[in-house]
Amino acid sequence: MIKPQKVNVLGMELDEWGYKSCLAHVATGDNWATIYDIKSQQEGKGHATELLLAMKAYYETQGIIFGGSIALNDRMARLYKKCGIREYVESDIELEVL
Repeated sequence: MIKPQKVNVLGMELDEWGYKSCLAHVATGDNWATIYDIKSQQEGKGHATELLLAMKAYYETQGIIFGGSIALNDRMARLYKKCGIREYVESDIELEVL
């Protein structure tokens, strides 16, 4: 089973995941986890798909909402859809008015 390790990236504690040629970081809160970044050295081999599915299963079995920010390109949008990953939209975010 693929499991994360804690790392510090620019002062932010993230879960770091690795699978074959793929590396990903996930930011977490009390009941949420969101994809921070994901990179693959061998695109098109399914490594990112396998890693995203493992990450999703890991967090969801703990009752944690797993998702990602708005997909910035068609590739990421296809991966989100293929893996059943929730894409956060502006209406999901509650802004605090000062």
